[in-house]
Amino acid sequence: MGCSEWARCWLFIESVHGIGAPRWIGLSKTMGVSEIAEMIRSEEGRERLTRMLGRPVSAVDERLVDDQLALLEKGGYDLVSISDEHYPPLLRQIAVPPPLLYFKGSLDALSKPCVCVVGSRRASRRGLITAGGLARDLSACGVHVVSGLARGIDSAAHEGALEGKGGTSAVLGCGLDAVYPRENAALAGRIAESGSVLSEFPLGSLPLRQNFPRRNRILSGLSCGVVVVEAGPSSGAMGTAMWAVEQGRDVFAVPGPIDYPGSRGPHRLIRDGARLVEGVEDILAELPSHATVGCWIDRGAAHDPQRFTERERAIVAALDLNPKHIDELVQFCDISPTAILPVLLDLEMRGVIASCGGGAYALAAPRRKG
Repeated sequence: MGCSEWARCWLFIESVHGIGAPRWIGLSKTMGVSEIAEMIRSEEGRERLTRMLGRPVSAVDERLVDDQLALLEKGGYDLVSISDEHYPPLLRQIAVPPPLLYFKGSLDALSKPCVCVVGSRRASRRGLITAGGLARDLSACGVHVVSGLARGIDSAAHEGALEGKGGTSAVLGCGLDAVYPRENAALAGRIAESGSVLSEFPLGSLPLRQNFPRRNRILSGLSCGVVVVEAGPSSGAMGTAMWAVEQGRDVFAVPGPIDYPGSRGPHRLIRDGARLVEGVEDILAELPSHATVGCWIDRGAAHDPQRFTERERAIVAALDLNPKHIDELVQFCDISPTAILPVLLDLEMRGVIASCGGGAYALAAPRRKG
């Protein structure tokens, strides 16, 4: 796309220190951004802006602006402003949209139905499979999945969405040249190939703690709804859900075991009126119209009781998506260790269960038909 003149003007305006984005956005609704940028260039114009904004407007070193644009070009990044037609339309509607978005990839998919999937960085196996499965199913239906590239649920959501036609985008709480966490740099590269990696923070910005609540308003702002899969009651994922409420977006929550700490956030959201999610259909039913051809999921066919022997049924009934050690299964199913091993191996070969290492087993992730 390349950096437009609008984006250059906004970059120039944002280089003025001490004046927040809301003031500049408010002023831009009555004046053109190019006119504001031109006023900053002269002492007389800065004095006029100072009177209008109630705060002193300082001069801008245009070389710094040019240096930032050169870094963008060198890194293969792009810049879009709120004045550009390519700016995500839903994001433009929030109370304080970022005037500038730095991005790599394409923003086109952010003009289509998007759903944000977020959750705990320290997710259970159940949570990772659930988040990845929901994102994969949404993407298969043409829905673009948005998340924050964090460890745990976010990463699982991105990975799942990459398998479908809807694709995924990641919103960072730092500059595009400081991907966080670092181990997700390769994932960010894959995301940019089919979607986008974006941030409101300039190149060189570090992943500071205070950046992430700001980032979360963008996650929800880009999306028709926010899905929370495992989260503590005061986590960033819950913060994203609160932003969604404030922005008038739908909030969805995946319930979990009552004794698991990661269930507390979603359960609180459900008590407060969030839509309970048992499958992708619960999300799709609330979204704007979109293509859903071929997105029906085969739920439980691999776990059909008619396919199992009595011992196999006992083992499958004892398992869920979180791993259980073989010693627990021996005790629960009342089967000797020597007798249970070949049964476990057979179930694993059939794709019904999965070995999780260390003598632990869990149900395999649900699979899509075909």
